[in-house]
Amino acid sequence: MPIERTDIIDQAIGWHVRLADADDQAWRDFILWLEADPAHAAAYDTIAADDRRIDAAQFPAAVTPAAANDRGPARRTGLWLTGGALAVASAVAALIVPGMMTPPASRIIATAAGERRTVALNDGTSIEMSGGTRLRIDGGDARTATLDRGEALFHVRHDAARPFTMTAAGVTIRDLGTVFNVASDGAALSLAVSEGSVQVSAQGVATRLGAGEAWSLDRRDGSAVQSRIAPDAVGGWRDGRLDFDGQPLGAVARRLHRLYGFDLALEDGLRDRPFTGMVDFTGKADRDIPHLAELIGASWRRDHDRWILSGAPPVPR
Repeated sequence: MPIERTDIIDQAIGWHVRLADADDQAWRDFILWLEADPAHAAAYDTIAADDRRIDAAQFPAAVTPAAANDRGPARRTGLWLTGGALAVASAVAALIVPGMMTPPASRIIATAAGERRTVALNDGTSIEMSGGTRLRIDGGDARTATLDRGEALFHVRHDAARPFTMTAAGVTIRDLGTVFNVASDGAALSLAVSEGSVQVSAQGVATRLGAGEAWSLDRRDGSAVQSRIAPDAVGGWRDGRLDFDGQPLGAVARRLHRLYGFDLALEDGLRDRPFTGMVDFTGKADRDIPHLAELIGASWRRDHDRWILSGAPPVPR
């Protein structure tokens, strides 16, 4: 095996072990490593697959591309050495010490601010992701997911034997056959149902939500509120329709940055001012920012790509 290939395999093993207890910065570093070279992702997938085989007591004879092994893996009769000494150490440690096995790697799907993406899962479920969103699909069960941040609309194929379950901000959401939207921005979590129903569990309390119902959690004080919403308004961000119900303008600015990449600053105490209303956005800052300023009675100015709203009375134009 070439030295460069061995180094990449060893790096992949290191990441596979590290991600078991990774923090947000480690996940960001991992994504950068994956995107730096297609060989990194291929090596990591190989290590994750071998880890699952070890867990099932099925040991491959070598870490080789499928095309070079068209007769299938040989039966394991001794210690496998390909992949470097660290691979041997990882396999032996996993076999000798109970609980040392890391779980199958999650599939990480992320979008940048202003980017959108639709993900199709093998079970028929599809997920529409807004900008600034990170989602993890369980490597061992595609019916289990975690929304780390951002917003997504889930079209779940119902399976009574294997319900789709996701977590966000410590809240568990279980599909009962539905289309639902989830948003998490650090300070708050919101859930709205367009079709079917879901069960949401938080702080030991389970609540069932049907079509046209919404639920939100203030993560600062743990308070939860249930409300109504027009089913066709769920996932309105896809068409630029955003609904706000008393959210501080700071949260509005964060959502606009995530959805459209707007660089929006708030002055004169605007950040904490509550805002209620449904607004149609185009995704074009030179139209949307002045329109928002007019709605809240603020003035606006532009500094290159940065937009600034001020609580001072707007200057006649």
